[in-house]
Amino acid sequence: MRRALAAALIILLPPLVWWFFIRPIPVDVTIYFTRGADQESTLAPVVRTVRARSTESRLREAYRALLAGPTAEERAVGLSSEIPAGTGLRGIVVGGGVAAVDFTAEVERGGGSSSMQGRVWQIVYTGTQFPAASKVRILIEGQHRQALGGEGVIIDMPIPRPTQTPTF
Repeated sequence: MRRALAAALIILLPPLVWWFFIRPIPVDVTIYFTRGADQESTLAPVVRTVRARSTESRLREAYRALLAGPTAEERAVGLSSEIPAGTGLRGIVVGGGVAAVDFTAEVERGGGSSSMQGRVWQIVYTGTQFPAASKVRILIEGQHRQALGGEGVIIDMPIPRPTQTPTF
């Protein structure tokens, strides 16, 4: 009898642990695109449902959704992204109140100063939506950089979300 009970526990315990503690669950995350008005742009929040459990996995999925860009319906109502197409997410680590987000080199491609500011704010606002990450450290190809692109938007330290939504 004891052996049968032990065998049942050995067989049932891993799936139960996975189901209740590891399995990704649907959760809403907010990603930030841009919306232009007159001569300036600002951020526009969009909610996406992703499958994740931890803060790190939620942010990873949020960034993947951000990098996928706005849907056709969102583009039709004026939303866009300053993050260049083809930009990839290399990794994300959350610790000490900072989300360190590593992008491929494409994140620096093209655009002027307004575009560079927009992409930094899209990254920062998307990354600071959970209490575990009040700042975002932007890495490019695994390296800390002083500035983003030729326009020189400073990214040399973790960036907090400003109190007012920026315009650029």
